[in-house]
Amino acid sequence: MLKKLQNIIFPTDEKLQAHWDLYYSGPRCVVDENSNRLWLPAGVTVGFATYLNGFSLEKWKRYTPLQSVELRVTLQGKCCVQLVGYSLNPSLPERREILRKDCDFAQPQELCLPYPDESKDQMLAFELLPYENCMLYGGAFYGEYQPEAERQVVLSLATTTCRKEEFITHNIQLLKQELLCEGSDLRDNLYVHVVDNGRTLDPKSMDGYHVTVHPNKNAGGSGGYARGMIESLHQTPKATHVLLMDDDVLVLPESIRRTYVLLTLSKPEYYDSFVSGAMLEYGAMNMQHEDVGTVTTGGDWRPARERRDQTKLANVLKTDMEILPMDCPYAGWWYCCIPAESIEKNGLPLPLFIRCDDLEYSQRCKPAHFLTMTGICIWHMGFGYKYNVSMDHYQRFRNMLIARATTNTFTVMDIMARLRMEYRSQMLEFAYNGSEIILRALEDYMKGPEFIMEDQGEKILQENSKLNERMKPIESFGMEVRIEDVYRNPTRKLLDTLLYRLTYNGHRFWPKAWLKKQPGIIGGDTSYQPEQQVLRQKLLAVNVYDRTANLRVQDRKRYRTIQKRYRMDLLKYALDHKKVEARYAAARSYLTSEKFWRKYLEL
Repeated sequence: MLKKLQNIIFPTDEKLQAHWDLYYSGPRCVVDENSNRLWLPAGVTVGFATYLNGFSLEKWKRYTPLQSVELRVTLQGKCCVQLVGYSLNPSLPERREILRKDCDFAQPQELCLPYPDESKDQMLAFELLPYENCMLYGGAFYGEYQPEAERQVVLSLATTTCRKEEFITHNIQLLKQELLCEGSDLRDNLYVHVVDNGRTLDPKSMDGYHVTVHPNKNAGGSGGYARGMIESLHQTPKATHVLLMDDDVLVLPESIRRTYVLLTLSKPEYYDSFVSGAMLEYGAMNMQHEDVGTVTTGGDWRPARERRDQTKLANVLKTDMEILPMDCPYAGWWYCCIPAESIEKNGLPLPLFIRCDDLEYSQRCKPAHFLTMTGICIWHMGFGYKYNVSMDHYQRFRNMLIARATTNTFTVMDIMARLRMEYRSQMLEFAYNGSEIILRALEDYMKGPEFIMEDQGEKILQENSKLNERMKPIESFGMEVRIEDVYRNPTRKLLDTLLYRLTYNGHRFWPKAWLKKQPGIIGGDTSYQPEQQVLRQKLLAVNVYDRTANLRVQDRKRYRTIQKRYRMDLLKYALDHKKVEARYAAARSYLTSEKFWRKYLEL
């Protein structure tokens, strides 16, 4: 049985055309969007050992019972086709030439070239050397399987949106044109559920074959995905897998197609796995931010791999290697495919509104594997651009404490130690609103599960957003700010360290008149730069991405008020947290049930 595993694709999207080297290497060629062909100039080599078009032989063999591979390409003109294989040796790409074939086609003609069955390369690819101007009309990698290797998959894509019409309408139209069209191998087994939390979409104009818009109560990302899961499990036929995807992303339909094919051919030991799509940065489209993440003992989460430029072949090969086992891996819900059996066994998301829902769910389900593959990805606005204290402190700390208590996740973390550290950091850099937000998170967590059973996520978000810093253009402060120096963090002098700690950065035991009048310049996010802020009267907190800032001023009265509240909150936590945790644990089955979510969403 021969199965098409992945198509050769070209950069037809306007934003991606400037990053053609994610698709092919060599000079930039002309893409004819109408006929989907690539014009190749004579005398140059164009290679397809790239992030989006290289064939991940090692992973296809690991995840599926692949027997052999062949390449099929449709060409016109006179050229040489070379089959090649690549592996890392030890950290640089090692190229192996497998086969050369000269072609001279007056009209478009398909060429079929098999790779040797004994190939042990990490990646398979091909190169074209035109002797005259040629055209590549596309192609695909095919794999040979035993008939019993294939299983029936019904894939449901659930995407949650809230007033992001530009992104969501573009993506849905793309899916209709390429995956739900006549002749598509996914047409009958792909269903799309658009959960509209903002209720701004017109279902009549967007609904179509296997596409349904669901106006939904704004219960945040967790509420939207819960609704998408419910609809997927109750559709006819019932979904076997649910693919969760963000709305404000750029997606390639080919990524969804490869996910589907991978699911239909996966080995039984991978049936309960999550497929975790990579997030590349929308503002720097060649940079991969994350495909699988991990929760750290220090109370944070981070990508399991370093940030990498995926136009470099060595980086592509490093990224496509299997991730070593981690204590607390997770798959982000910008692109995460979950088996329906996992949802039925482990329940729906917790009602966290936004943040940490995907981390908690991965840890609750504990899939045996997180499957990743180059080319299964989306482009998302980088998280660095989105920082605001109400989201990144309140939602983070409250939800992580809830997740740990409810489903016994994040046990490797000392969440309270991280909370205390972040609280102190905010106070030391005069971000008093940030400190209050952290205390709100702890206080609301201590109210127990009954607090999150009520629909007040949007109300909380609006209230907390009032404490976000009001940023202005840097120029309005009349100060010279070098963007490249904002995150400068010189080593602290010993005397500065002692005074900084003793006086809580000038909040106590230190005359106001002795504070430095020149404002210190610091990053406006979670950076910590003590030598830049020691014993200052004012601090200019800068957002380097949009070149805005806020001038913070030391306020000793507010410091004392917040510190008193902080001590009381810690005392209450010490006395009552075990009882509160027991209440959350007892409420888990209800909080993650369809019965709860139907009531919560007023379905």
